[in-house]
Amino acid sequence: MDNFKQSLAVEGKSYWVWGPLAFSSFYFLPLIFSFQHFTLFKLFAMSLIYIAFVFCYIKAVNARGEKALLPVFSIVVLATFGASITPGSQALFGFACYFCGFNFKRNKGLQGLTGVLLGIALSAYLFNLINLYYIAPALITSIGLYFMGRAERRERQHQLSEAKSQQQIEQLAMIAERERIARDIHDLAGHSLSSIALKAELAEKLIINDQIQNAQNEIQQVANLSRELLSDIRQAVTNMKQFHLDDQLNVLKNDLLQNGFQVSVNNHLNSASSSIQNTISMILTEATTNIMRHSKGNKVTINITEKEISISDNGKVNTFVKGNGLNGIKQRIEALGGELVVDHENGFKLAMTFKTELI
Repeated sequence: MDNFKQSLAVEGKSYWVWGPLAFSSFYFLPLIFSFQHFTLFKLFAMSLIYIAFVFCYIKAVNARGEKALLPVFSIVVLATFGASITPGSQALFGFACYFCGFNFKRNKGLQGLTGVLLGIALSAYLFNLINLYYIAPALITSIGLYFMGRAERRERQHQLSEAKSQQQIEQLAMIAERERIARDIHDLAGHSLSSIALKAELAEKLIINDQIQNAQNEIQQVANLSRELLSDIRQAVTNMKQFHLDDQLNVLKNDLLQNGFQVSVNNHLNSASSSIQNTISMILTEATTNIMRHSKGNKVTINITEKEISISDNGKVNTFVKGNGLNGIKQRIEALGGELVVDHENGFKLAMTFKTELI
């Protein structure tokens, strides 16, 4: 549907208001070549017609859509009956046609063009101007300017469409970025809070058993984890958080070891970009968090190659429910062009495969 309702005048571009008026100078050509035929009355009337035309032109150039109808009609009337004073009024018909092409929808624009052409014919008939020098320039310029107006209308519509598309892209990108930050915070907070909860429970048990020194060590680690979590969340929110895969694997390995798991890590992904390393680190962080929360096993294996990533444990899975954590992992994998497979028949395993190598 054609809902274009922009005015020809553009803010900050005064050319669209005053520039085209230069072509209205053709209105004065008969005065230059046949000055002796113009009486004082005709000169005065000619000036009044031109002033009225400029007034209507400014109204039309600032009008939106079909609100230009009245000033355009007035220009046609001035051009038609102004021919009784000067044949130079033929130059004014073209302005009306340009507005018809730009401001009106296709059917109404064609109706407007037809009205202008009838105005040219009427002026030629009424004022004895049925000659090639009057009719031909009026017809050629009017029809040409009509199609120029249509072309400008289509160009403006294209620009508006592109601007709207760009705005939609920016909005989608903003939504995607918010979802990414939400996943990052979920992954970071989930892993760290799980570790904090486990260490707090261990400290409580140590206190009950009068192992005060060990309990103090666990509490100190809780404080350190809390500070690290706060720092990580701040960085994630400001889009500053970046993980180096090897460093994050060492962190995850130490966390698993401290929670009683045997850990085997094989990383053969050495040339991946920082963004891919960051995404994989987040995936493994979430997966490790789930293992520490729910696994009933004691061994974890992490394998990473350029086309496959897997993390598994040897625990027994009685029931399996896919939560936000796995949904976040799935979204991250799909963003990298990969596929996630979850296997919980013999322990729990996440396998992530990619059609192309991660670089």
